[in-house]
Amino acid sequence: MAAKKSGSTNIQKVVIFFMENHTIDNIASDVAGVNGNKALPLAPDVVVPDPPHDHGHWDVRKTPAPGGARRERFSAAQLPNLYKLMNEFTVCDNYFSDYAGNSFPNHCFAIGADAEWAYANPGHRYSVSIATAGVPARLVKAGKTWANYGKGFAFAQYQDPLMHRNVKTAAQFGADAGGGKLPNVSWVYAPADQDFHPGPRTSMKASDSWLGSSVEAVRQGPDWAASMIFITFDDWGGWDDHVDPPNVEKFPVGTPWPGEQYRYGSRVPCIVVGPFAKAKYVSHDLSSHVSLVAFIERLWGLPPSPNADAARRTKADHAMADCYTP
Repeated sequence: MAAKKSGSTNIQKVVIFFMENHTIDNIASDVAGVNGNKALPLAPDVVVPDPPHDHGHWDVRKTPAPGGARRERFSAAQLPNLYKLMNEFTVCDNYFSDYAGNSFPNHCFAIGADAEWAYANPGHRYSVSIATAGVPARLVKAGKTWANYGKGFAFAQYQDPLMHRNVKTAAQFGADAGGGKLPNVSWVYAPADQDFHPGPRTSMKASDSWLGSSVEAVRQGPDWAASMIFITFDDWGGWDDHVDPPNVEKFPVGTPWPGEQYRYGSRVPCIVVGPFAKAKYVSHDLSSHVSLVAFIERLWGLPPSPNADAARRTKADHAMADCYTP
């Protein structure tokens, strides 16, 4: 079943919280019915050092840390707000990051269903420019609104200047949610010290608190009755996950790892929250960041991306249909 167009549904506000660097085993194992690993020892609130999580380290994730993946988890007691949402609404335990590596490509997949074979975060040794605009461009053509709360860094790497617009602070999200001023689609990025990203500057407890209060702002605001909220994590973050992702796309010639797995990356949680989300439900359907783009496209009957790879992926995707009742 595909997501229906707006003529047959009351969903008018889509909110995507794009958090940082955790797998299903690491952050969702305490949820009943989730295929996790409760045998893992507990992780500390502040994780030092930040586990390496580029593609090279993903390749050796089965070896012990520090070279391979870190094998720990966070409990419901450590992350009460996140676990409350997972236990109350729908959590997907067969949801994968799209790139088998670090952040930037995965951010692009959640914005436009493709990263044009990018393989690292932009920096002084690696530059990237995304030629095809993401789904915001098609939202605008359809008369819909969107915003980039918290300055998600991938938007600036798109060539289309439209993708550089509508940047707001993370604090403004709470105000807009409380005031009923959310756009049709919000991509929301937490402040750097509250985004769940491991490292010395970030407390998991503080991150959990920020997420809880931000979701609550929507819940208490006038847009709640028309809202669908997705909470997910951009990449594996250097944490172990016992489920090996399907190998559906490989690095092409001309990249550093030709023939190696590009997509999918490791499992990450996706929590579907709101009045349309199934209550106390675990979805085992195959999904990924591409599914968020597919959901938006089908919700409003948007045309497919002019990028053939993106269009191919969203056409084949279930668009989170198992997670909610229109």
